[in-house]
Amino acid sequence: MSFTMLDPVAIRAKCHRFRALILGRANAGKTTVLKKVCNSTEDPEIHSPNGTKIELETVEGSASVLRGIHDIENQLIFKSHPGYIFHDSRGFESGSKEEADKVIEFIDSRGRGKRLAEQLHVIWYCMPTETTRPLLAAEEDFFFKSDVCGKVVVIFTKWDGLLTEALTAVIDESGDDDPSDEAVVQRADEMLEKNFMKKLGKADPGPAAYVRLKGDMREPMTDCNELIEETVNALSDDALQMLLVSVQQNNLDLSIKYAILDAMSQTQIEGINNQSFPTMWVLMIQQISYRMHWDISRMSG
Repeated sequence: MSFTMLDPVAIRAKCHRFRALILGRANAGKTTVLKKVCNSTEDPEIHSPNGTKIELETVEGSASVLRGIHDIENQLIFKSHPGYIFHDSRGFESGSKEEADKVIEFIDSRGRGKRLAEQLHVIWYCMPTETTRPLLAAEEDFFFKSDVCGKVVVIFTKWDGLLTEALTAVIDESGDDDPSDEAVVQRADEMLEKNFMKKLGKADPGPAAYVRLKGDMREPMTDCNELIEETVNALSDDALQMLLVSVQQNNLDLSIKYAILDAMSQTQIEGINNQSFPTMWVLMIQQISYRMHWDISRMSG
């Protein structure tokens, strides 16, 4: 089915939430990314696989709370943005092969779901870039010995840490104690390419997309708009693309972009039926108005 023939209202009626699995080692910034995506400063609510809210009568940070958050079968939902369902697991370094196998089984089981709402829609993998160990053994198994890599959007986090390493390298090599920002960023990009992207690119298939989260995602002026847009572009299913565009609330530009693409293609379809040129423009404006009215109403509501 063509993306442009899909109605966002009809899609949301069948599947009103976008389901993402977020992976990565401990302290990779997973929770920070989810909070930024959902524009929230609060922790998510934990729901059981059947949707029942889990009330944890223990203080935040205790072992039971952490187990609840990192039980991959549980669903994490932010009150500020209930259009997303997230799943999380313990970092591969904490569970070694057993944890990696559990993740693969979860991905496979969700892939067997018959309904779009039951399926896993995307896998986000957070990789801190300021580490001396780009890939752990369990991570190499995940990317190179399973067939899920092509469904993964790799998120490079801790960019500020990589910039610090790059600054040190540039100073050591050039002898300039005050190198330009451009030189430091270029070196950071080179380090990212050499230490991470070149290795991950050897997987078959390779990751669906790479996203570099630049800036401290804990700061209010930062955003995850690039992550959402790259995820939309990486999705091979048109219905999932439309679902994510309709669910996300932070990037109006993305909604406008897809409203225009939708309208242009609808106009081309009508044009096949020998519509006049002015009529085609009227149809396109109607399509854009419909989509934008729906998106803006949803974002403001």
